[in-house]
Amino acid sequence: MFNANYAGRGSTLKFGTFGGVFTPSILTIFGVIMFMRSNYVVGQAGIINAVAILLLCQFITLLTTLSVGAISTNMPVRGGGAYFMVSRVLGAEFGGAIGITLFMAQVVSISFYLLGFAEAATKSFKILEPYFLYTGLAAAAVLFLIARVGAEWAIKTQYIIMAILFSSIFVFLAGAYQSFSGEQFAANLHSANCPMGGSNFWTLFAIYFPSVTGFIAGINMSGDLEKPGESMTKGTLYALLVATLVYLLQIFFYGGGFARSALIDAPYKVMLENALFGADFMVVAGVYAATLSSALGRFVGAPRVLQAIARDDIIPFLKPFAKGYGESDEPRAALYFCGISTFILLCMGGDGSGGQFLNHVAAIMGMFFLFTFGLLNLAAFIEAYSANPSFRPRFKFFHWSLA
Repeated sequence: MFNANYAGRGSTLKFGTFGGVFTPSILTIFGVIMFMRSNYVVGQAGIINAVAILLLCQFITLLTTLSVGAISTNMPVRGGGAYFMVSRVLGAEFGGAIGITLFMAQVVSISFYLLGFAEAATKSFKILEPYFLYTGLAAAAVLFLIARVGAEWAIKTQYIIMAILFSSIFVFLAGAYQSFSGEQFAANLHSANCPMGGSNFWTLFAIYFPSVTGFIAGINMSGDLEKPGESMTKGTLYALLVATLVYLLQIFFYGGGFARSALIDAPYKVMLENALFGADFMVVAGVYAATLSSALGRFVGAPRVLQAIARDDIIPFLKPFAKGYGESDEPRAALYFCGISTFILLCMGGDGSGGQFLNHVAAIMGMFFLFTFGLLNLAAFIEAYSANPSFRPRFKFFHWSLA
């Protein structure tokens, strides 16, 4: 049963496709995986399998984006993103299950990005090694305060972060290109330890998949968009296109530029040591920008999902999270809960182990998001395949077979 008291509620500050969808999506896609794990996957899997993993990940997100386009152009969309769309198609109770799963996935991902930031910071500055946990907690506190000010300030902050991040991407890609050789490319083309479809292939897929889940950050902004149906689809497709190009270049340049052992044992260090013009500080700035912007995107989006669930009055004890504050209807209570949960998770996992812990969290995140994407596609499939007369999406690039 949906709560009609909030039917007209929403932010009066509306964002367009670039600011509201593309920016948070691309900054969350270019996160910790790109700097800390992508080269590791290339080294373990080989170039061909790494490309296969990337294209499989992007194929899943592309199909989900098409389903989002169909659902979001078929009805008025409010806050809550994926949760709102699934709950209006499959029912509130079904939507509640996906909503809680999506919220928890994003809370876990905040901790994941911040632990990635702490790992990069302690590798760059040895003096910080004893303070791994405190580095993550300090970053969490700063991002929480930015999100507390409101989505408008968070979006403005992300424009600055995006400029730093794209500069860093240029530096580490150009640096890798200078080391490219046909012989090294051929040597890294295959991997005997990662047969296509084998267990190691899927393990690497689980590690890599969170790199493409960032597009959900733009969908979470549905209640803050001027034209949700149009912006969510266009902004996400543009973000996926740019991300696919950058990740392909990274796979080819690093796979053809460096020994397999270097990519596996020091995936981040090889970026620093081979930056264009020796500008390793730009790579450091980039990894900070990537991890912090990803965490900030989740800090802005996750509370809006919890607020939307609370407003539907599905789970009574969530009611305090329904209230919005200020002109932009900020979900402050949900943000506080999100912040507290993040601090707890950081304390649980921030023992400085990094490495394998990040891999395990990446796999858990991947399962959460695959479940969410599956339900989004299921909702679009049911509406289209059943020929529901009320299902008339304005988005034309969709067919039930694609869901």
